[in-house]
Amino acid sequence: MLEKIRSRKSVFAGGAVALMMVAVVACSSDAEDEGTGLATVAPVAPVTNVPAGTIFAPSTQAIPVGFNDFARVAASQISGGFQQVGIAVSGLGTVAVDPDIATLSLRIEARETTVTEARQVAAEAMESAREALANAGVEPDDIVTRNFSIQPQTTFVERDSALGRYGESVIIGYIVSNSVEVTIRDLDNVGNVIDVVSEAGGDEVRINGIGFGLDNPAQYGDTARDLAARDAHDKAELYARILGVELGPVVFLQETGGPSPVFSVTQSGAAFSDESIRSFAPTPISSGDVDVTASVSAVFAIVIPAAQ
Repeated sequence: MLEKIRSRKSVFAGGAVALMMVAVVACSSDAEDEGTGLATVAPVAPVTNVPAGTIFAPSTQAIPVGFNDFARVAASQISGGFQQVGIAVSGLGTVAVDPDIATLSLRIEARETTVTEARQVAAEAMESAREALANAGVEPDDIVTRNFSIQPQTTFVERDSALGRYGESVIIGYIVSNSVEVTIRDLDNVGNVIDVVSEAGGDEVRINGIGFGLDNPAQYGDTARDLAARDAHDKAELYARILGVELGPVVFLQETGGPSPVFSVTQSGAAFSDESIRSFAPTPISSGDVDVTASVSAVFAIVIPAAQ
């Protein structure tokens, strides 16, 4: 019995120590701790009466002493619980820019009965394509291999056996695929590049697609961020005006989407000089705008207007 009493006393003692620790942390004081030199932290109590001119921010956590001079952080008590107070909005900034590069996705694909033959045909076609690209003004560093594969080509056949007919896959050849990404820096030359590489590579050439973008999209990032922040602020001001309150300072901001280009392609006609005319019609290619976008999430404090 004595052991049980001692055990309970130790539990109560531990709980008392925990309460004392919480009380020390929550104690409100402008004095500095002698051991650390840091100001103590005061918890913010919920308020029920709304004084005029009070700034409300979305937090119920303790804040550093001295910050109260700038904004009092509080929360309204609803149905016995706490609800965050503030205006939370998102902002989007978009900068439309003329592209300065085109990216061509090119693939050489050869199908032959043996691996050796397929690889040889693919290698010759790719070599011809690279030479044509170089003659069209594409730098070697702007031709990057993205994928290379050798795969069997199969067909399904039915066979007879003593137990009956059955089906199986049979290898009838091999496919060698070599994919490259070509960066074209002269946009007026895009159609010509497609023409010459298609002619040089022959029937083994596959054009998977083309996109337009920016060589250095980061240079437009600050402009997109500026527009995103202004968009968030304008939205917050609109909500505050509609709700009959004053907009306080921003208390939280997070970039939810960094500046990134959105590539675009438009299919419209483009003129070519007489020097580029061959025995077939030139490929018409033209670019649209590239959008550099940034997005943010922001929370603004609310100021209750003083009574007139």
